[in-house]
Amino acid sequence: MRRTRIRNGQSALTRRLGAIRFWVAAFIVALGVALGIYSYFDHRQVENNAGERLGVLANVMASNIQSQLTTMERQLNALSHLNRISGGRPPRGDGITMRDVMLEWCQSDPTCMDLLVVDSSATIVEWTGSGTPPLIDDREYVTHHLRDSAPRVYLGIPQLSRVHHGRWFFAMSIAERDDDGAVSQIYVSIRDLLHSFDYAGIVNRTPASSFAIVSTAGEVYVREPQRELHMGRVIPRVDRVLPANEGESRTSRIRSRLDDRERLIVTQRLERYPLYVAATREIDHVMTNWRNRSIVLGLLWLLLAAIAAYVGSRLTEDVRLQDYLASIDGLTGILNRRALMTEARRHEERRQGTTGLGLMMIDVDHFKRINDRYGHVVGDQVLRQVAATLKMSCRGSDVLGRYGGEEFLLLLPGADEARLATVGEKLRAAIEAIPAIEFSEHAAYPEILTISIGAAVLRPGQGNLDTVIALADQALYQAKHAGRNRVVMASAGAMA
Repeated sequence: MRRTRIRNGQSALTRRLGAIRFWVAAFIVALGVALGIYSYFDHRQVENNAGERLGVLANVMASNIQSQLTTMERQLNALSHLNRISGGRPPRGDGITMRDVMLEWCQSDPTCMDLLVVDSSATIVEWTGSGTPPLIDDREYVTHHLRDSAPRVYLGIPQLSRVHHGRWFFAMSIAERDDDGAVSQIYVSIRDLLHSFDYAGIVNRTPASSFAIVSTAGEVYVREPQRELHMGRVIPRVDRVLPANEGESRTSRIRSRLDDRERLIVTQRLERYPLYVAATREIDHVMTNWRNRSIVLGLLWLLLAAIAAYVGSRLTEDVRLQDYLASIDGLTGILNRRALMTEARRHEERRQGTTGLGLMMIDVDHFKRINDRYGHVVGDQVLRQVAATLKMSCRGSDVLGRYGGEEFLLLLPGADEARLATVGEKLRAAIEAIPAIEFSEHAAYPEILTISIGAAVLRPGQGNLDTVIALADQALYQAKHAGRNRVVMASAGAMA
């Protein structure tokens, strides 16, 4: 017969364990939610901190580049002023020419490729190069001034030099105009992009970072690392990262069009020049420490959850075992009276329609005489053997328990009088058939063991459990007085 689960007789310990398991599960869930929230805000904080550091770097670089471009502009203004006051003559009596001054200035700056003075016909009238000056009437640093009256200062896009063996350069030019607004002279500073704005050291000291100078139209002047690879490239849709106003900065998270990596990027626009500075770091690298922390926290949470689940499982099994042991008769291994009555009450409450509840009171015949004559050891062995035999003869849905002393109670859900009579006779015969060899160590033990059975049926609307137990007990009394070793059914009319 299957082990019966005691449902309505749940112990206080079981109920407390259920509450403990609920609160432990709630704590684990709450801890997981808290860790998730912490991880989310930690992610934002890490990204914000990285953005602030990039912002400082972008600001420093933008200030430095602004200073360099301003110096170039001042140099061109000085060249214009010098040319005006000299009137084409040496500025001093020592024979120093305009070209000498231009050469001195250019040679003192490693980023300077050439200084030019261009007339209104786009012809170079003075320069720092040697030989015949190149034709530049198609260069935008000249054509811009010839076709447009403003602004006075022009910053050119990256281009390849025709004179310096295809090296990349950019130009800054200013126009000098007459009273009618026509261009009289254009002063140009040609700068070597390979050596301008050198921030490779900073980039190399910052893992997974990059630095770029880009025009507001998307032309790349400098990009570290791999400077030469990116010179002159055009980035589409720079408006996605471009600050709205000059001097402002903006932080974005995008996939770079230059290396196809997701990056955190801080851009800062320069003042007065159509350029912006971009300082970036790869998101994967920025989030490495955060990711490691999240993994550790996640593993700790899983470990705590696993420990809680394991402890809860062990506690549950222990409590179930305790509940089971508390419901079992220690001598016979079947339900004790408390558990038996709890199960009987449950079956009484579950009766529906015409379904009845059969009940048998079973008593071992002459048990007192067995105890008195052969001792309690034999008596205990007799009870164990009877319980085992009854248990093997019952259905899985039947409920067997020790009611007290040598009395047993058997519940048969759904059984009627005919079923009870059949089962009762089967049980009686099974006990009577227990061979003497079962008690072979006690040679004087009687060879035949018998039981008496009183049976009754509890039907819906006819009494209660106590009533049917009393009827079965009365039927058992009748069986005893009729000679024992028999089954007596309580009359059906007794329940009316």
